[in-house]
Amino acid sequence: MTIGYIVYASRTIGAAESSDFFAALSVIYIVGVALSPLTPTIARLTTRCRAAAGPGAVAALRSVALGRVLIFTGAVTFVGACASLLLAHTFHFRSAVPLILAFAAVLVYAIVSVDRGVLQGLFLLRTYNANVIAEAAVRLVVAAALLLFMRAASAALLAYVAGLAVSELLIIAPLVRTWRGAARERVQWKDVERLAVPMFVLMCALAAFQNTDMLAVKRWLPPHDAGAYGAAMTLARGIGVIFVPFYVVAGPMLTALHDSGKSVLRPTIRLTGWFLAAAIVPLAVLAAVSPLLVATLYGPDFLSAAAIAAPLAGVTAITYAGVMLAQALVTLHDFRFLIGYGIFAVVQVAGLALFHATFRDVLYVLYASQGAALLSVCASFLLAWKVRR
Repeated sequence: MTIGYIVYASRTIGAAESSDFFAALSVIYIVGVALSPLTPTIARLTTRCRAAAGPGAVAALRSVALGRVLIFTGAVTFVGACASLLLAHTFHFRSAVPLILAFAAVLVYAIVSVDRGVLQGLFLLRTYNANVIAEAAVRLVVAAALLLFMRAASAALLAYVAGLAVSELLIIAPLVRTWRGAARERVQWKDVERLAVPMFVLMCALAAFQNTDMLAVKRWLPPHDAGAYGAAMTLARGIGVIFVPFYVVAGPMLTALHDSGKSVLRPTIRLTGWFLAAAIVPLAVLAAVSPLLVATLYGPDFLSAAAIAAPLAGVTAITYAGVMLAQALVTLHDFRFLIGYGIFAVVQVAGLALFHATFRDVLYVLYASQGAALLSVCASFLLAWKVRR
């Protein structure tokens, strides 16, 4: 439904207007990916609090987490909203409204991430799954309704914010029932920082890898080309549907192996290999029938996206392979790979600032920087292998 929302909105508003839509989504994704460790970290600590001290500790954890997160994301939202006019001018947005809505979405997303972590930690998985589905459904329905009257990026982004807001309202009631009347406990916030900070650094670099190209295209290429690039990027990100199950399995599986004294390196290689094998199918499909897919999903206004969908999917596969291998290093608390990973994220930003005249230039920068990042993770992985042998 989320991919359907993006395809429907971009097809409805056209390629040029979609450049605003995709660039605003990239702003949301940059902060969203950076905050992605928040949900599993809160989930793990919620489980621990519930087992050790009961619902009062869970309520206190949620309260403290929301307070810290709101300080950070509230500041990002306030500064971003104030700077929206300047950013809109810099990145050639037709209006500052999509950017303002994007920063509003960031704030609501952070709140939802905390509460979804609590739902996971309390094993309210049916509620969690229903909430994710409700968010996607509301977003799609609201977008369909608004775009009937206003074919603009701001209408599509307002639907994004609405989906998040409704999902948060649906979470609050079951959580309040869980700890009603329970005494509040003290929270050791250092536990959150110890678990989340390294993953936050990793995800900040990943956010740069995955989204700065869209912003560069929006800044330096014509709106029609930027809209087509965003459409191709959405098709390429379809590989994430394959990646997510492997990523979700990797964390608990590798942690269990490590805690039992078993090796985590060979299983990580097997998982990465299975992911790459599974990714071959969508890569082949995109390489073979990209023009048909683009014409069917987006319409003739986006046909220039067909030539770059498969190359962008290749970049996505490289990125996800590096993230998979990094899971073993994270499990072993060996975070030295973050140095190289962060450096090459900066290299990508610098490269895009220098080379951006054509789609080909952008692809060269992506393959060079993200290929080098993958090699740096592989080097750290091999070093860990050698030490443990």
